[in-house]
Amino acid sequence: MKLGACLGWGDFSKYEFAKKCGLDFGETDFTDIALASDEEFNEFCENIKKLQFPVLAANHFLPGELNVVGRDVDNKALTEFLEKGFIRASKLGIQSVVFGSGRARSFDDDYTVEEANEDMVKFLKEIVSPIASRYDVNVVIEPLSFHETSMIHTVKDGVDFAEKADFNHVYGLADLFHVCNNKDDIDGIGEFTGKIKHAHIAEPETRIFPNKNADESVNEIYKRFLLALKKSGCETCTIEARTDDFFADLPVAIEVLDGLAIRK
Repeated sequence: MKLGACLGWGDFSKYEFAKKCGLDFGETDFTDIALASDEEFNEFCENIKKLQFPVLAANHFLPGELNVVGRDVDNKALTEFLEKGFIRASKLGIQSVVFGSGRARSFDDDYTVEEANEDMVKFLKEIVSPIASRYDVNVVIEPLSFHETSMIHTVKDGVDFAEKADFNHVYGLADLFHVCNNKDDIDGIGEFTGKIKHAHIAEPETRIFPNKNADESVNEIYKRFLLALKKSGCETCTIEARTDDFFADLPVAIEVLDGLAIRK
């Protein structure tokens, strides 16, 4: 499995440092690349090309004002935004775009779960799949914690919606923090063979970078998660975690995860 880190968009020094530390790839921000000016995007592409460091994933799928469920869905605006974003993602060589975007999939109490589910399937099958297929980029559905969004809270939830989109460039994602926060089934992730295309990892309780201060119970959680990912056939995993000092914490996190054989 390849190991990456979320590096954002604006600070290119993080990409340079990530390569220096021996990461396999970076994860950028999909909304930022979609909204960037042509000059900003082209400059980023040139810098990545010179650095020769792959950008294989992107998160932050949708800006907050673009809902995909509820009564104020604007399919035209969604289509235009995603078309531009996927063109640029393809140019960068991105393989997986992470669909978290908790606000976009939240709905009011006067809207039913059944209505929201119908909206989500329509969005994935009629808008996301055709555009993602055209540019050969996968969308991976990220289950989020219960307090962050109205729907899709378990890995199975994400895989089920991907299945309703016929797995046509739509797959599942497993995020260790959300798995643990929602008391999801870590070991069960391994049963979704070929259905999990990307993963996120962080310290399971505090969501900080993996570090050497964790007790053995945390390391056992890491091991179970990584074993399940490998069983599922997941090929990429990104460190998505909080940090007060990225440049100090990243090398330690890599050492910890490599010590758990994440890349073997």
